[in-house]
Amino acid sequence: MFQRSLLLIPILLLSFAAQGQERSNDPLGPLTQCVNRDGFHYEKRDRRPATATARSVPSARGDLSVSTADGYRLMVYRQSSSPLVNLKLERSAQGRFAEDQLAITAQMQYLSTTLKTARPVALESRTRQGIDILALNLPADDQASGVISMYTLFDAASGTVATAYLLNQRKEVREYASEAEYVVLREQFIGVLLDCLATSSRSTIQP
Repeated sequence: MFQRSLLLIPILLLSFAAQGQERSNDPLGPLTQCVNRDGFHYEKRDRRPATATARSVPSARGDLSVSTADGYRLMVYRQSSSPLVNLKLERSAQGRFAEDQLAITAQMQYLSTTLKTARPVALESRTRQGIDILALNLPADDQASGVISMYTLFDAASGTVATAYLLNQRKEVREYASEAEYVVLREQFIGVLLDCLATSSRSTIQP
């Protein structure tokens, strides 16, 4: 049976409070609602505390800081009772987006060389609709549970970073029975997320 996991990448890299502290605005709110489409929906939405303004990511040069002016974590489902995606949406601090993108890129480059897998995991990179995309996909022959793909999308226009951890659903309620079926679901969700970011970037400009 198809089971795989991105080792060394915990599902919760970032701690979110059950309820974020009060803020005067909610720039990421519409984006969280946008992903509720095409059969996908979230059942849990946690906002990052207002006091949590940065997080650390590992790299070959040691831990690097990533700014987080705001953020949400969403557990995204489709038809199964088991979540398909653990999604993080973050807004960089003013003037920090480019630096944050470099830090997260260094993190994913580091992970691609340190994952304990049977075969090397290449860091995939592409740009669509003006949004940069990095991806790590674990080889299908690695047998484990947990995170099986990590996608990070960078929207410079709005200063938003979206990180999607695609999950190996519980075997008894899994929505894919093969590698090919998983890829279809993965690409469908990434397409939804990409469209949502592109729509958001047309209405929000990072200072």
